[in-house]
Amino acid sequence: MPVASAVSRLPHLAPPVLTAYLDTNPANPRNQSTPRGYMIWLKSAGRALAREQRPELQKQVRRELGRIAAHIRGNFAQSRGLVVFAGPDVWEELRLQVPVRDELHWGKPSLQQLAWVLDEHRVRGAVLVDPTGARFFRFWLGRVTEDEQVALSIDKSQWRIPHLVGPSTSGVSKQYGVQRNRVSAREQAQRERFASELAKRIARWMAQQEISPVVLVGEPKQIEGVRAAMAERSREQVVLLPKVLPRTSPADVQRELEPVLREWERNYEVEEVESLVSAHDPARAVLGIDETLHQLQRGRVRELVIARGLKGTARQCLNCGWVDRSGDPVCPLCGSERRSRTLRTVIPELASAFGVPMEIVAGDAATRLRDAGGIGAWLGRRKKPARVLERKTASEEARLSS
Repeated sequence: MPVASAVSRLPHLAPPVLTAYLDTNPANPRNQSTPRGYMIWLKSAGRALAREQRPELQKQVRRELGRIAAHIRGNFAQSRGLVVFAGPDVWEELRLQVPVRDELHWGKPSLQQLAWVLDEHRVRGAVLVDPTGARFFRFWLGRVTEDEQVALSIDKSQWRIPHLVGPSTSGVSKQYGVQRNRVSAREQAQRERFASELAKRIARWMAQQEISPVVLVGEPKQIEGVRAAMAERSREQVVLLPKVLPRTSPADVQRELEPVLREWERNYEVEEVESLVSAHDPARAVLGIDETLHQLQRGRVRELVIARGLKGTARQCLNCGWVDRSGDPVCPLCGSERRSRTLRTVIPELASAFGVPMEIVAGDAATRLRDAGGIGAWLGRRKKPARVLERKTASEEARLSS
């Protein structure tokens, strides 16, 4: 996917870069006027951002703002969200079919909001099975793509056809017999081999593309056989939909399957949060912002679970990068100056620095988690912690650019 290749380049963009997140959703009333609401916001926020910079940088900021505004006016295409990274030698643009919040940053590429978006909208999949083979589809960031390279078909060219297997005596009709039973057994063996091969291919596809969940669509008996042939770990991430879909377009597949995927995700999120909340053992799980931040920065977290729309602020040390919510203007570890950060920007940074995945939950799961502090974490040793903050240890990665 073009978006995936662009995302992989973003952390390596050379600063200074102007990062713009724009809510371009045409359903938003503010974007139904002329000029569009996001253009008005970009102009206003850009002026404010330029005034905050040193005099020698203000001209650079205004130049990149002008590039972005001119590009949007000349290349308007409907999307729900737009992300642009613009610099002297940089231009990256992501048009998304999922919502984003208006933001504008100057300096290093600002990837925090994108981290939330990517974790909230993970890759999901569907495999449509019919008597001739299987089709593989990926759903990501509001788009659907068919993976032609993993399609699987059944070769029937060498199959014996029952009605052509005649009796030994000419002119005598034969509806049953050993030969026909052998043909039936051969067909059944072919179907079983197909189910086994398809199960392995789905498991590899899920692992390579980091897809979860996958909806398996087709005749009940056939898809049940495929799921039964899968390993238990993969089987838990597969949803069965006993329904035959015609040879239809990817857009039609998305319209049919999005509700099924959404329901599975919401149910999974509720189970995840309930398990986290009910895990009273402090060696296994923690709840709440303060304890989660502490354990995360000590390298003890293996997965974060966060309610969508988490709000609040914390303070981060400009020297060692330590983050907590105390009001002390100096760092409790190294005594250096600290600055206020929003949790929605600092948590993705910490998660990335420590190599910890984030699970963003919504709906009933988010409500339940907010009652317990809005964030929690599963604890456990990781094979290779990316970084552990230690007393009086400086880290350039944690140093703020503004």
